[in-house]
Amino acid sequence: MKRKNIHPYLSPELFKSFKSYCSSRNVSQSSVVEAALQEYLDDNSDIRLLLRRLDRQGRHLDRVERDVTALAEAFGVFVQLWFAHTPRLGDEDKKGAEKEAWNRYSQFVEYVARQLGGGHRFIDDLVEDVLGDEEELKKAVNDDGN
Repeated sequence: MKRKNIHPYLSPELFKSFKSYCSSRNVSQSSVVEAALQEYLDDNSDIRLLLRRLDRQGRHLDRVERDVTALAEAFGVFVQLWFAHTPRLGDEDKKGAEKEAWNRYSQFVEYVARQLGGGHRFIDDLVEDVLGDEEELKKAVNDDGN
């Protein structure tokens, strides 16, 4: 197979860096250009795969941040309401209140366990932002702005 000769133009700074790179690694300029072009033109390069995975992780982190923010807000509202509607107790009432509180807490934990066991989450009750799905991601990656 006969190799083809090309004549690309580089800026003086890039050419200096390019020559230095080739000299330091004791490789030909042609082999470096060929490898760089092959990687640039290869659609299955590791960098594309890495970028897709990073994008997927970024979208996942966005959902986690949204969920945690919603839960923090809900917890803040709960604490405000709890302070507003729970009077302080005298020493004589504390023992009975602690027992009742423990019973109610146990019921709460059982309820939450049932909800989670059934696949229901509090976040699912809130309006959800759609960040994109796999098909949308594949289309965006394949379009490449062309």
